[in-house]
Amino acid sequence: MNEIFQQFVETLSVLDNTSEIEQLLRRTLDDYGLPCYAYLSFTPRGDDDDTLAMTTYPGLWVKQYCANRYDRIDPVIARSIATTLPFYWSIAEPGMELTKKQKCFFEEARDFGISHGVTIPIHDRKGKVATLTISASGSRSEFDDQVGQCLHQLHLIAIYLHARLRDSALAPIQPLRPFLTQRERSCLQWVARGKSPSDIAEIIRVSRRTVVFHTENAKRKLGVATAPQAVAKGLMYDIISS
Repeated sequence: MNEIFQQFVETLSVLDNTSEIEQLLRRTLDDYGLPCYAYLSFTPRGDDDDTLAMTTYPGLWVKQYCANRYDRIDPVIARSIATTLPFYWSIAEPGMELTKKQKCFFEEARDFGISHGVTIPIHDRKGKVATLTISASGSRSEFDDQVGQCLHQLHLIAIYLHARLRDSALAPIQPLRPFLTQRERSCLQWVARGKSPSDIAEIIRVSRRTVVFHTENAKRKLGVATAPQAVAKGLMYDIISS
C-alpha cells in the first residue's frame, strides 16, 4: 500500500489540471479497493460557486443531492465543519439525534448504496473546508478493517489533494509562518511521505525517541494534535514540500 501512496504523491506533483487530478484520485482509491468516494471543498456559509466536487457516487444521487440542497442537512458535512479528525459513520448507527429530514436523507442515500463510510475533514487557513468521504454498502466490519489498514495514508492523500487543488487556484500563502528547526522539518517531511517513527529513525540515523521528540515539537509549534494535521499545516506554510 505504501507504493500506492508514493505513486500518488509523485504523480500529483506534476499535475496542474483538475480533470487529471480527479482521474489520479480515482485510480489511487481503486488501487486501495475503495472505489466509492466523494471529495468536496467549500467555504462554510459561502457562495455555491466556491464549491468543488469530485465523486464516483451514482449520478442520479448527486443530482438529487444538489437539487434538494442536502448539504444543508447532511450530518456528515455538519460534523466535518466541527472537527479536524477523521471519523467513521453509519446510517444504521448514526451516533447522533437526527431530524425527520435527516432520517429521510440517510434512507435515500442507502437506496444508492451508501450505508457507511469514513470522512476525512481538512480545514485550511483560507477558511475553506474540504472532505474526502469513502463509503460502502457491504459489511461494516470488513469496511472498517480495510480502511483501518490505510487510514493514515488516506489522510495524507486528502491533505496532498486539497493542497494541490488550493495552490492551483489561490494566491500564494503569505510568508509568515512558525519556525521549525532543521531536524523538526526533516522529521515532518518524512512523516509526509508516509514513514513511521521507526522508519524515520533508521533513515536519519537517530533513535525513535528522538524522532518522536522532534515530531511532537513540530506539532506543538504548528498548534495541532496529530501528525497528519502537522503535515497539512507544514504544506500550507511551505515548511515542507509535497
